Amino acid sequence: MRRLFGKVSLLVVLSASATTPLVAQTEVGPNSYAVTLSNLDLSPATASAARRTLSRIDEAALAICGAPRGSLREVRRATRKSACWKESVDRAVAQIDNPLLTRVYRRGA
Repeated sequence: MRRLFGKVSLLVVLSASATTPLVAQTEVGPNSYAVTLSNLDLSPATASAARRTLSRIDEAALAICGAPRGSLREVRRATRKSACWKESVDRAVAQIDNPLLTRVYRRGA
């Protein structure tokens, strides 16, 4: 089976009170930004591979939603509960459209 690697863009819509994201992004509209993840496994064949893909999506969503690496654990935990993070990860997983990735994400969500 051939594995597919590619790019996925996370689209994030920030509330009007949010600050500009802290990662490289493209503004795609008022308070909306996209960040692209390169070399992402778009067809994970194992649960372990799906978790690695989700980890990369999670880190990108955290960074663009205001909790990049190095942020306090409490900030990252709170960001993972935010609408910004949830909508970003939901959209990325839906865009990839891989049943195993979706299943692993739903189990962990």
